[in-house]
Amino acid sequence: MNIKSSENCREFSRVEVNIQASIQVRDQAIFSRNTQDISMKGLFVNCKADWSIGTECEIHLLLEGQDPPVDISVKGRVQRVTEDGMGLLFTEVGLEAYEHLHNLVLLNTHEPDKVEQEFKNHLGLKKK
Repeated sequence: MNIKSSENCREFSRVEVNIQASIQVRDQAIFSRNTQDISMKGLFVNCKADWSIGTECEIHLLLEGQDPPVDISVKGRVQRVTEDGMGLLFTEVGLEAYEHLHNLVLLNTHEPDKVEQEFKNHLGLKKK
């Protein structure tokens, strides 16, 4: 019997990245400068949150070091909650945000060839 680990079943690689994140649900917002990792499908933010799984949110990631800083805005949903923070699934990513996410993941991975192959192999990203 061949059992795959959950890491091997992922569509996209996760990369460690520490950027500023703002997560907003209706009139509540959480700000964190301590993200754990990111992929093309989501993000884990180290924070104290009591939002339930399935909660829809707006996510803003601020890439400093540019003038003006780049604001990656996506829609998401709380996918996982732990003592350390929340795993957020990206549910709507615009073209500009997609390009910034792609570059962010690519520049922070130790395996750029693997990441590029994941982009090429993903059904939603292939040209018809």
